[in-house]
Amino acid sequence: MAKKVSSLLCATFLLLVMSSASSMGAQAATPQEDDGGAIFGSVFLSVLYLPLKLVTCVGTQTVSAVAYTATFGVPGNYDGGTNGRQIGEVARKSCTGSWLISPDQVKKDYYQ
Repeated sequence: MAKKVSSLLCATFLLLVMSSASSMGAQAATPQEDDGGAIFGSVFLSVLYLPLKLVTCVGTQTVSAVAYTATFGVPGNYDGGTNGRQIGEVARKSCTGSWLISPDQVKKDYYQ
């Protein structure tokens, strides 16, 4: 059962990366430039980055839930508020932002 779930997750992840990389490449490519290296870098780095971002997001959500429960009602740094608002901001910001690395980002960071 665990192997079936694991293989299903891996297949879904691979499909997601492949489909998003092709759409990113179609947006960034121009007739005058060869974007093959940037597209390959985007796919390769996204495959490495997505699991890291997922672990960070889930881990932060878990720790934030425990911290929120443990400090419920404790006065915080906000105007008369509790620590819950600050904990919520940390939890929200860990899951926001880009989950995939675009070819434009690869070109900006690695092709000067």
